[in-house]
Amino acid sequence: MTPRDADITPRPPDDLILSFSFEQRELRRFVTDARTHPENYPPLGNNTAEATMPPGVPDFRLSGSLTNIASAHSILLTGRDKDWVNSDKNMHRGPDGSLDTDVGQPMEQAGYRTWRSENVAVGFSTAEEAVRFWMQQDEAWHWEHRNAILFDDWFTPDDIRDAGFGYAKGGPWTHYWTLDMGRKTGPF
Repeated sequence: MTPRDADITPRPPDDLILSFSFEQRELRRFVTDARTHPENYPPLGNNTAEATMPPGVPDFRLSGSLTNIASAHSILLTGRDKDWVNSDKNMHRGPDGSLDTDVGQPMEQAGYRTWRSENVAVGFSTAEEAVRFWMQQDEAWHWEHRNAILFDDWFTPDDIRDAGFGYAKGGPWTHYWTLDMGRKTGPF
């Protein structure tokens, strides 16, 4: 008996995500909503002049490699103490002390050489809370998290931004959310 086409499992591509948790799906859902409907996430605070407010930009393309990097980063943070994680400069650092977006680090090694960015949120129990924090309460960071989510300069159909979604539970802050974003082509 020959197997039907539906029964044949093809070899997964290198960039495929083999497991995607409920929390990662929720993070992707809310980031997509924020990107395509930023009007649902107005910036809050006294100084919102630097906050990007485009009419909506195309959704990120899901990247397996960025999801794996974001997941590893969230897991790394669960093993750090509260003071270390709470330091803005440390939150984005990998095990060797380099920023995850630095040249030679995993994001660049995965082919993201023209634009790389990372958002991290800790302590928020839901993906919606983490995304609302990045989109609406980012004034202290000059709206860098919000603007990275909404980044769309020089968009062409061949110049798609990719994203990876990480989540881990444990450690002193209980919930760790990481959004890694990148672009492989462009004018930079």
